[in-house]
Amino acid sequence: MIRALPLVAASALLALSACAQQEPLKAQPGGGAPQVNRHANGSYTVRYDNGCIVTYNESGRRSGSQACRPGQVERADDAVQDDSEARGGGGLTVNRHSNGSATVSFNDGCTVTYNQEGRRSGSRNCHPKQVSRADRAIQKRG
Repeated sequence: MIRALPLVAASALLALSACAQQEPLKAQPGGGAPQVNRHANGSYTVRYDNGCIVTYNESGRRSGSQACRPGQVERADDAVQDDSEARGGGGLTVNRHSNGSATVSFNDGCTVTYNQEGRRSGSRNCHPKQVSRADRAIQKRG
């Protein structure tokens, strides 16, 4: 009986330590509207009431997310893009090249390239919304 006591104590300790492990964050129902917070260095944090958090670096590129439900990250992307545009960021410049190709550049470092036929040939450091905006700018300016 005396030998069994340490075994019982060790089992209880193991059970308690398993309970103490932190569970991964899980999104709760609801969520509400994204709450956008722009930091002094230009980075962003977007929070939802249900615990979802999406972070962005100074260039506006998503750097992480946790505890988000489907669609919340995309809505956060849109909210950060809208905030950036409202603050004067997100502007674009269309550069036509002598060979007929073109490049669309955004203030945050996103670059979208087009071949001589006006078809997109690539993009770098861009959000999907920026690629769509660049496509529209190329179509408008023929």
